[in-house]
Amino acid sequence: MLPRLAGLLLLGLSLAAQAAPLLLQGHIGNAAVVMELNIGQDGEVDGRYFYRKYHQDLALSGKRMADGSLQLGENLKYDEQRNDLTLQPQNGGWRGEWHGPKATKSLPVTLAPYEQAQWPASTDAALKPIRQRSGYDYTRLAGLSLKPGKRERVQGHTLQWWDEPLSKIRLFRVLDGYPDASLQRLNQLLAERQWQEVASYFDCQLGGTHSAGADFEQTVTPHLLSSKLFSVSIFTSYYCGGAHPDFADNPLTVDVASGRTLQLEDLLWMGKGKPQLLRSASGERKDYQYEEKVLAPWLASTMARLHPAETKPGNDDDCAYHDPQVWQFVSWYATPQGLYLGPSFARVARACEYPEWSVLPWSLVKQHPGARPDLLP
Repeated sequence: MLPRLAGLLLLGLSLAAQAAPLLLQGHIGNAAVVMELNIGQDGEVDGRYFYRKYHQDLALSGKRMADGSLQLGENLKYDEQRNDLTLQPQNGGWRGEWHGPKATKSLPVTLAPYEQAQWPASTDAALKPIRQRSGYDYTRLAGLSLKPGKRERVQGHTLQWWDEPLSKIRLFRVLDGYPDASLQRLNQLLAERQWQEVASYFDCQLGGTHSAGADFEQTVTPHLLSSKLFSVSIFTSYYCGGAHPDFADNPLTVDVASGRTLQLEDLLWMGKGKPQLLRSASGERKDYQYEEKVLAPWLASTMARLHPAETKPGNDDDCAYHDPQVWQFVSWYATPQGLYLGPSFARVARACEYPEWSVLPWSLVKQHPGARPDLLP
């Protein structure tokens, strides 16, 4: 996974990773809300809340006062200071007033701890990872539903697309062409991934509340649906309130028989000994010596040999495809022709990323097999 996209996908973990955020539910006026607050030892407070009817986040930031009350501003820009929400601790919960900048009158606020036993039930097993990670995110997503979209035939399989209307995140399920057990595993992975992307959409929108807004759009492309390998590109263009818009591909490649998500070293290995790299549960590693010292130089020289015109130094587009550094962190997926590997560039040359030609043919990959040579076409 590219580091910049890993940051995006982990954005939703930032609040949950802090120590003991307060998860609350209650009302602002007559409207039901769910709220999450992080109260720091220094008295700084940040958080978010959504109206159950609308699902969209409103950012909160402010301070805990000497008397224990909270003075919070809502959707403040970086240079703004304003008090929209005042909360006083009371009987294990909070009471106070909301008086937003455009409100004609103040509204009473009542909040109580939102215990796990009170969270909504859901028959969608794909929401389980999000439930385990964040009760706040789970409650919001459990209130949404997917709508069936188009059906199409791709590489001998029927794909049923599903759309989440609010975020416009869409992903397909596979209806046929695999054994039932494989279909169940693949579709579970796809459903979990879709809800993960919906959660990322909301996290991105939250990030944009402090600046000029946010944008989050995805394009999903099934590239290989073979008997052994299942590979899909999930390309995201996003602006989440940072210095500039960004884009990245975070593909999903799966062993059809086991349902296990594959790493590049499962299919391609240029190192010595057993094809194995120590990874965390999220797929990240502590160091990338293999990529820097072994894989990237080989990819640079191999791409130059396979595609001399595109990688020739001094081209008008100034894309340094001959430089091993751009091949250290690749996005990759499987295609009928071979492994696609996309180089990564510094900000000034991002237009050089995702060239159409950077494919290693399967005949070459088979000369350098990874831990699962049995999966190679």
